[in-house]
Amino acid sequence: MSMPLSGIRILDMSQALAGPASTRMLGDLGAEIIKVEPPGVGEASRRMGTSFMNGESLYYMIFNRNKKGITLDLRTGEGRQVFYRLAQVSDVVLDNFRPGVTARLGVDYDTLKAVNPSIICCSVSGFGQDGPYHERPVFDSVVQALSGAMSVTGEPGRPPAVMGFAVTDIGGSYGATVGILTALLARERTGKGQQVDLSLLDIQLTFQGHLSEMYLGRGNVPGPGGSVQSANLPNGAFRTRDGKYVQIHCATQKFYEVLANMLAANVDGFEGVPQDQRFITIEGRRKNWEELKALLEEAFATRTAAQWMELLGEEVPIAPINTIADAFHDPQVLHRNMLVEAEHPLAGKYLMPGNPIKMGQEEVFRPAPTLGQHSREVLRELLGYSDGEIEALKEKGVI
Repeated sequence: MSMPLSGIRILDMSQALAGPASTRMLGDLGAEIIKVEPPGVGEASRRMGTSFMNGESLYYMIFNRNKKGITLDLRTGEGRQVFYRLAQVSDVVLDNFRPGVTARLGVDYDTLKAVNPSIICCSVSGFGQDGPYHERPVFDSVVQALSGAMSVTGEPGRPPAVMGFAVTDIGGSYGATVGILTALLARERTGKGQQVDLSLLDIQLTFQGHLSEMYLGRGNVPGPGGSVQSANLPNGAFRTRDGKYVQIHCATQKFYEVLANMLAANVDGFEGVPQDQRFITIEGRRKNWEELKALLEEAFATRTAAQWMELLGEEVPIAPINTIADAFHDPQVLHRNMLVEAEHPLAGKYLMPGNPIKMGQEEVFRPAPTLGQHSREVLRELLGYSDGEIEALKEKGVI
């Protein structure tokens, strides 16, 4: 079966996380990804992370599977000429440089569209290509702070907290992927390429969900809720008899009623909860949340996490609060092929998350490239360079 994006070629100049995660998704779906890195050192994430296998960064390997790797010095005229030839036979160019860098290198959209009018250029940056902050340096946690995300993360009365993973960068990768696919669809209709300008701050603002409704609609400024979202009660993390926690989220009246009836039938002393007038409506549960929370804490302490999952798992939105190790070995995760393996030529076998976009295609997970692994192959087979020409570029340090 043909992969959904077979025939699409993308030049990936990105580094670290947001850009590489986007091209990983597109590569998983069949696009040909040619990762362009500086000769000698490669992109920054080759030196990032906490896990190295025979000198190879697992951080890099996880986010750069299903890609071909070439090295190219874009600071040289010859390097740029090679890049222009690649752009002529490609569909998309992705970067996540700070605004202005692609123009200084001579690989910005205005330059590339003169080489290939149908080219699509996607630039991922902290604040977008314009605006008062657009030239500022930025990382994920800085965007979480500026967007308001940190102000609602953590426990009430405690210092602000960042999410435990790079939610902004990962969100940016999905935004870039949507932007690229949309531009490809538009090109099918118009024949023209375009620039996609993606700001991580813009992405993070759209992640606020119901919090934006609370402020924009009623003027309420939400604060941190710990494990509880105050719009829909009851929800939150509750400690069980064996010391583990479960998270429940009864966002509808139906789920509250199911939970109340299950507690009444299975926990001594809770027979009257379904009829308790304080909790029958969502307004009542909000008004009397502390009392309801105390009852739930008492109830959940009577059984282990596994017992609660067996009792409530099919009827109520509930899950154990897993560690990362627990999550990767959860039966649902394994069933969906979300823990996969590849064999790297230097590092050997390594594990990584699978592809979350299931479209019926056979899933293929090739290892991340070693630095410059496919330079000769791409120049020879895609652009027609002779072995002598390739060797001359190598001697000059262009590749």
